[in-house]
Amino acid sequence: MLQNCSTMKVAEIFFDEPTKPHYLIEISKKSRLAHTSTKKYLVSLKKEGIISETIEKKGKRNFPSYKANLENLSYKQQKMIHNLLKVYNSGLISFLRDKYMPKVIILFGSYCRGEDIEESDIDIFIESKKQEINLDRFERALKRKIEIHFNDNFNNYPKELKNNILNGCVLYGYLEAFE
Repeated sequence: MLQNCSTMKVAEIFFDEPTKPHYLIEISKKSRLAHTSTKKYLVSLKKEGIISETIEKKGKRNFPSYKANLENLSYKQQKMIHNLLKVYNSGLISFLRDKYMPKVIILFGSYCRGEDIEESDIDIFIESKKQEINLDRFERALKRKIEIHFNDNFNNYPKELKNNILNGCVLYGYLEAFE
């Protein structure tokens, strides 16, 4: 489990850009940590299976590059926690709760499962009447497009979408799936 704050700074780079290979100096700059410390945290993340390392040969030198290990269960679990914290800390849930007074707010899809990549959107189900909404500031903060699914009656949804929503994370309220 990622408990060290500096380890988390390094891991966040892989959570935010999971498909991109990263190099030590770049990671060090983005995390604002010394190269030696960054290397130590990379070794720790690699040991946990959260990232993988490949060696690229450039001329006579070897350059290690690091990439998120998208299939690793530990990576998915840590990313899921990271994503939930980002959504809560952005203020999006408070905004939706105060603006719509919904029965329930559910985060679902790849973002909830920790399987999202840079191009993935954030899917949110709100049991409330549909209204116009401007989410630009939250989309900028989260660096993702946000897709809101409004419905004032959950039972009207197709079976597949219901299952996807039911397997999501309830962020506010309570969903009555069966009467």
